[in-house]
Amino acid sequence: MGSIASFLLRSSLQPSSIPTYQRAWKLFHKFYESTFHHPFPAMPISPSILAVFIAYLFHSRYAPSTVMTYVSCLGYCHKLKGFSDPSKVFYVSQMLKGFNKIGFRLDSRLPITLPILDKLISVAPSLVGSPYQICQFQAMCSLAFFAFLRIGEMTSSNGRTDNPPLQISHISKLLSSSSDLIAFKITFGSFKHSYNARPFSIVVSRQPQSCPVELLLKYLAMRGPRPGALFITVDGLPVSRSQFSNMLSSAIQFCGLSPSVYKGHSFQIGAASHAADKGLSDAQIRLLGRWKSNAFLKYIRTPSLCS
Repeated sequence: MGSIASFLLRSSLQPSSIPTYQRAWKLFHKFYESTFHHPFPAMPISPSILAVFIAYLFHSRYAPSTVMTYVSCLGYCHKLKGFSDPSKVFYVSQMLKGFNKIGFRLDSRLPITLPILDKLISVAPSLVGSPYQICQFQAMCSLAFFAFLRIGEMTSSNGRTDNPPLQISHISKLLSSSSDLIAFKITFGSFKHSYNARPFSIVVSRQPQSCPVELLLKYLAMRGPRPGALFITVDGLPVSRSQFSNMLSSAIQFCGLSPSVYKGHSFQIGAASHAADKGLSDAQIRLLGRWKSNAFLKYIRTPSLCS
């Protein structure tokens, strides 16, 4: 029964969260040994030691969001072992509050706006690649913008199999009464914040510019009906994150922009900003982007920053 209990506890965490917990503890042990010159004995961590650890992270210029995540990981492990969460002590929670205030940094990544998306689509034929790769890249860019896709949802990364990219079986056509294709429906069985959530579908309709329906339809005609990942190489392998990122970097440079501030996540930042500009509510944007919290609000940029 003990093994079953352990299995159920491990199953309470998303597989993608486990490396974060491991990094948090590894960093804490590094801090403790460098500060006190001997290994950390055992839990629990005292609130005073946690306070010094937070100061160490501040001095090391860690981002507030990263610190909150690591402290949360340590607190979770304490509760799991039956100890009190040291981060809930008043002076520690106040330190974290202060960290959030003075350590806040605006996300340096800029949004890929609709005009920039149009440029990416138009310069794609100038990139190094086969007609199939160019067509695929155009479809990926348009779909990433209009479907609020994370790059990890379209590509594979480091051979991970716990969260495979979007599959061709997740795409279905929506037809008009006259049998004309008017949209694609994308169904997400799992996504970043999908723990205990039902599958979610989003409808991607025709657009007057950089139309995702037309570009995806053209790509699918070249791809064929082979089962598996939606975006695959000519060898049938899922497109890797690095392959897409490298092509995006080249396209960004062709547009006269800097790849250091326009990256894969810029599509979601641009999609959120575009939706806000169209008048969608925070609740609607959160749902479309499949965000669990209001963390997306930091992505929404004013029009003056989106030009």
